[in-house]
Amino acid sequence: MLPPGARVEGYEVASLVDIGAMCHVYEARSVETRGSVALKVLHDAWCADDAIVTRFLNEARVLRSFQHPHIVKLLASGTLPAGPPYMILEWLPSSVARALADAQRGLLPRIAARLATHVATALLALHGRQIVHRDLKPDNVLLDACDIAMARARLADLGLAKVRLASKSEDVAVGHVSTGGSVLLGTWDYMAPEQWIKAKTAGPEADVYSLGVLLFHMLAGRLPFDAEHPKHLMQLHLFERPPLEQLGEQTPPALRDLVGRMLGKVPATRPGMAEVVARLERLQ
Repeated sequence: MLPPGARVEGYEVASLVDIGAMCHVYEARSVETRGSVALKVLHDAWCADDAIVTRFLNEARVLRSFQHPHIVKLLASGTLPAGPPYMILEWLPSSVARALADAQRGLLPRIAARLATHVATALLALHGRQIVHRDLKPDNVLLDACDIAMARARLADLGLAKVRLASKSEDVAVGHVSTGGSVLLGTWDYMAPEQWIKAKTAGPEADVYSLGVLLFHMLAGRLPFDAEHPKHLMQLHLFERPPLEQLGEQTPPALRDLVGRMLGKVPATRPGMAEVVARLERLQ
């Protein structure tokens, strides 16, 4: 781990703020302005895994080529002298995960709809570039303010993103990652049915489903499906009707209906992301 005071480019490490499964995240400060940034460093243990390193580098390439007001901004990237690759990202002080933990009972419908709109517009832009996120969850939706009533959302962590290069105009040069058809990619609580079956083939519809789970979570303060064993959780996502009655009376019928459609078991039955954006904008 990097000690406080260590320098990376023009930034000085202030403190370790998070240890994830793949990365350490630090708060660092500009030597010149003292403004904060997030320094994301791949854990040493994964540096020998070519697939993990390639995913990390691909995330940096996508962020470098892609500017969007609701996608976290990449400031710089590179490799530390000791070997691990890193990214320097804009500093965002909170997340939907933290907001949900603070709220306990869920968010007000207008706030949930506004944050979901931010995420949906980011996903729509990614889909327009043939990129599927595949790992949408509260921890990966960052907020630019701790006051949830004022915060704007930024979509983060494209480490599991699927970049389809069918378009001749595609300008994101990414390394190839071979994914076995039986490998689960994503966070189980938020994965679409098709991700449980064959994550490699999941398309934009999977992000619609995951956003539906996230929107349900923001409204109800709990997940639509919960089970201790992955097999049981898979069965719920594949076959169980979402408990829309748990969204509460304060949730407008139009928003409840949208969540239900987004959680459709068959990808073709879900609304497209453009429709999701349009409907969410009308509900704010």
